[in-house]
Amino acid sequence: MAIPVFYYVYQKLYGGLEKFDTGKFYNDIKVIHDFGLKDFGFYVRLLFGFQNDMPGSYDYEYCLMHTLNWDNGTMKDYLYNDNRILIRVHSIIQFIAFDSYAVQALFSCFFSFIGIVFLYKSFRDYFGGKEIWVLLIFCFLPALWFYTGGLLKEGLTLLTLGMSMYILKSVIAGKRGLLKLTGLVLLIVMSCLLKPYLLVFALICFSCFFWIKQHDKIKQKSLLFFSLIFFTLLAANTLSLLVKHRSLWEAAIKHQRIFNGVAKGGIFLYNKDKFIRITYDSSLVNRVAHRSDLFTIKAKTPFMYWKNGQPEDTLNCAANSDTLSQYRLAYMISPANSNVDVASSKANLLILFTSCLYYALFSPLFVNAHSALQVLASVENLVLALALLYILIQVFVSKKERFPVLVFLFFAFSLCLLFGLSTPNSGAIIRYRAPAVLFILLGALYYLPVSKTTFFKKFN
Repeated sequence: MAIPVFYYVYQKLYGGLEKFDTGKFYNDIKVIHDFGLKDFGFYVRLLFGFQNDMPGSYDYEYCLMHTLNWDNGTMKDYLYNDNRILIRVHSIIQFIAFDSYAVQALFSCFFSFIGIVFLYKSFRDYFGGKEIWVLLIFCFLPALWFYTGGLLKEGLTLLTLGMSMYILKSVIAGKRGLLKLTGLVLLIVMSCLLKPYLLVFALICFSCFFWIKQHDKIKQKSLLFFSLIFFTLLAANTLSLLVKHRSLWEAAIKHQRIFNGVAKGGIFLYNKDKFIRITYDSSLVNRVAHRSDLFTIKAKTPFMYWKNGQPEDTLNCAANSDTLSQYRLAYMISPANSNVDVASSKANLLILFTSCLYYALFSPLFVNAHSALQVLASVENLVLALALLYILIQVFVSKKERFPVLVFLFFAFSLCLLFGLSTPNSGAIIRYRAPAVLFILLGALYYLPVSKTTFFKKFN
């Protein structure tokens, strides 16, 4: 059901799929698949990561230059460009999709549901008598339901998350067959390549959680859990300083700056010397004759730019005087209408964290909703607010073990804090946070005094 709804919203209400990531992904899949049919050797090289992405190369000139999202993400020099994982996987599916976007979206939806089934199997043991409600939460969280109806990374992400949790729990429980160990290794690699900030973090959190839950004799479960997480994050930050020469905090702040720049929109050009951002106005550039991918910049046009090899330094040209240099088009992005004003990274940490969590969990909320999707998000945010209020009350009132809820909240809050800090746009936040906020609702369900209804008992 999510597939036609997603298609209608973006095709009819927002001006067409091709303007958004889902349409750009589909374009790239078709470009690479169609060229791969002509040159299968290139296609095999691309699947295994041996393509040549350099401008001027055979692979680039005849195929990759015609893509839209294949290179969109290369400015994220801290993490792997995970757009390429999605494009590779769905270029294989294209052999049986027969140029149909709907079929590709259906496969993405299947991936997400398989992941949901594995997530359900991983966590149902902690909700005795409430198992069916766990499945319903996973299936019908509004944002997760909506975005898994499109050709996006959410489908593959949920598949990887669900299978990782299920196999990880089995291995920790002592079921260590060769097939499961091999699968876990492959899923860890996949997690490192596809949204590692979510998937690798989930592996860390829930490996500690499952292991501690296996040992009932441990009395201070929460203290041990947070101690393990602290030392793991400390090790990760040290590794980041050694390898990338910046802390995890600095990486998040840099991503915030880049995201803010892209969210403001613009025409993004590049050549062998620099990467340029011009105001989103096609009258400021000229297309080179007989070339659809090359442009020159008109005289007196102001722009921002970064020299190759020096991405940290943002430079400005007040009035362009070079009208002969030619640049390739990286992408054109219209200004986003859902940016949020998160507190400055130089603000007091309490103010900054509060601001990030507010925008990640409670905004928009009806009065500041300006579109159909933001109204849907407002409903979800209201449910999350009520769930958090209920959890807060039950933590002090209920005598049930608090450890599972504390882990669920820590996982959700950590990711919401990261998304609020590094991606200050409400649309992006709602999409990225969906797998994380599932665990807030699970925390509320943990305390909620419900069980299987007569209908569900008969159904089972």
